[in-house]
Amino acid sequence: MSDPSALQALFYPRSVAVVGASKKRTKIGYEITKNLRRFSGTVYAVTTSKGQVDGLPTYPSVADIPGDVDLAVLAIPAPQVAGVLEECGKKGVRAAVIISAGFSEAGNAEGERQLTALAARYDMALVGPNTVGIANTDVDLNATFLVQPTKGGIAFLTQSGALGAAVMYKTVYEDIGFSKFASLGNMAGATFGDLLDYLAEDEQTTSIALYIEGVQDGRAFLKAARACSKRKPVIALKSGSSQAGKRAATSHTGSLAGDDAIYDAAFRQAGIIRARTIDDMLDMAKAFSQPRPGGGSVAILTNAGGPGILAADACEHEGLTVAPLAEETKEALRGVLPPFASVTNPIDTIAQAGYEEYAACMRILQKDPHIDAILAVIVVPTFTRIGYSTHAQALLDSWKRKKTLVTCFMSGEVTNTSVELMKLNGIPAYPSPERAARALGALHTYERWYHEHHDSNTD
Repeated sequence: MSDPSALQALFYPRSVAVVGASKKRTKIGYEITKNLRRFSGTVYAVTTSKGQVDGLPTYPSVADIPGDVDLAVLAIPAPQVAGVLEECGKKGVRAAVIISAGFSEAGNAEGERQLTALAARYDMALVGPNTVGIANTDVDLNATFLVQPTKGGIAFLTQSGALGAAVMYKTVYEDIGFSKFASLGNMAGATFGDLLDYLAEDEQTTSIALYIEGVQDGRAFLKAARACSKRKPVIALKSGSSQAGKRAATSHTGSLAGDDAIYDAAFRQAGIIRARTIDDMLDMAKAFSQPRPGGGSVAILTNAGGPGILAADACEHEGLTVAPLAEETKEALRGVLPPFASVTNPIDTIAQAGYEEYAACMRILQKDPHIDAILAVIVVPTFTRIGYSTHAQALLDSWKRKKTLVTCFMSGEVTNTSVELMKLNGIPAYPSPERAARALGALHTYERWYHEHHDSNTD
């Protein structure tokens, strides 16, 4: 297991050395150096080239750097990595990220074992090799050659660098915020278990998302995941569920994909919520930005009958209950909604309902003792004079955080303002009832597991 202080140096270094820094825009070393210019600490460029790299003075080796180095990022040919890593150890570097490929994934298992031994000898936290890097938005540390991640509460750990890159770009485009990012590559050093132990204590992280192809030490991983789940939710996207996928995972990073049913059972035991797609994983992770429901009873508030029915189907499929409303709740709803509205659950306000009606409905539903969560499914009525963001503003103004609130806005680009309002206030918003229901189901699943294991005081 990695030393916690070394992992702290990995994510909160005071100084970073880029070994393989380059002036050439086509080189990975150039992109990493450029990304680190936003970092508040000291950055050193290590290269055989003369002159500056992106305005930084250069040094021919880590040993030549005049100050201390907490983190080294190696983007150099594989045959040079072991020698440089040993040099880092002698320099007192606490953590290293090895971008370089050409190890176990390419049949060079012995070279990779050498890196593991060096990291252990010098008590260094090691990420990689064959990784796209790590990031910590809390201190603007982007030790990757990818885009700058958006700041938020999700920590994302990935076994695939390419998938990690795709998710990083997707989250920036969709304005989903990360606290930490780590591409673990071949896991010659830090494992999922090591980083789960660390992130369980990380105050900036509210939920943890994992992309897993396979784990080498299942017992250690599940122990760490179970302990972490008692602190905050862990969501896993596990690939290799098919025979073709298992073969691909084995050849990709040398991982043992294992039997999918075994992973399912182990995940449930450890409190890990399993996602089936990338969208599922991110939808679930961002749902934990707000209060979790005390139970599984859901009130569906909608202005369109069809989407309300889809939402009800999706909720029941996720193990949630579309509960009957209290008689006093239905009576209060009749008093504020148009005559043709339905006050059973789902509550169909009809398209003419605007700000006043939605604000009143929210206030009423939050008082119903039978309801644990509210799922608002809105179709922006473009054929009326109601503003595109009217319903969103009404939900925000009347929500007192007494119930879990998950939202769905279904009219495409015209709902952008509404979705942005939700994001700014920490309320998850989704483009379809099914995705909203899956996210709400994840909240309920985790809350139930959390209470079962805290109440029983089981390890």
